[in-house]
Amino acid sequence: MRNHKPDPGQQDHRGIHAISPYSAKDGSPEQPGAQQVVADLGPVPFQLVADFQVEVGNPAEFLHEPDVSSEERSLFLAIINTPQALNRICGMVIVLDLISDSERYFRNKIFGPEFEVTVDSILPTLPVEIQDYWTRLRREDPEAFHYCIDRTFEPFHSSLRRTEIKVMTTGESIPFRLRSEIDREPRGSLYS
Repeated sequence: MRNHKPDPGQQDHRGIHAISPYSAKDGSPEQPGAQQVVADLGPVPFQLVADFQVEVGNPAEFLHEPDVSSEERSLFLAIINTPQALNRICGMVIVLDLISDSERYFRNKIFGPEFEVTVDSILPTLPVEIQDYWTRLRREDPEAFHYCIDRTFEPFHSSLRRTEIKVMTTGESIPFRLRSEIDREPRGSLYS
C-alpha cells in the first residue's frame, strides 16, 4: 500500500500531513486552478527621489515695490546674500510648495518645521541690526511681523528638476516626468 493517501489531517508514513481540499474559512472546496499564497507578501519598499531648485522671482522688482519697508528690504537682501539663511528659506519654500500641491499621497502628510524655528535659525546668521529689528517687531507686533515675513518670502519659488522612484530591494531606478514647476495656488501664509 505504498500509494495509499491518508485521510485529510492524518499523517502518512513519512510524517507529512494531508491537506484538505476544503478551505478552513468557509468549508467550500477550492476553485480548480486557484493559486495558494505560499508566503505573506509584506510591503515592497520604494523611495521617491526629487531634485528641486529654488529661485527668487525678480529681486529687483520686489525691492522697488513702494509699499515694501526698508526693514523688509534689508531682511530680504541679508537672506539672499547669506548662504546659510538662503539655504534654510529655500528648504522651507520646497516644503511649503509640497504642502500646497499635495494631493492623494501627500495630503496631510507633509509638515515642515515650525516657521518660528526657521526664522530663529536664520536671524543669528544676519547682521545684528536686522536681528534686533525683527526680534523686537515679533515681540511687540506679532501680526505685523507675520505679514512682513510672509511678504518677504513671496518671491521665492521652487521648481522640480528631476524625479525617480527607486526600488529599495533591487536598487532599480524608475524615472518619471512631472511638470517642470509645481503647479499651485498661491501658497498662502507661512503661518497657516
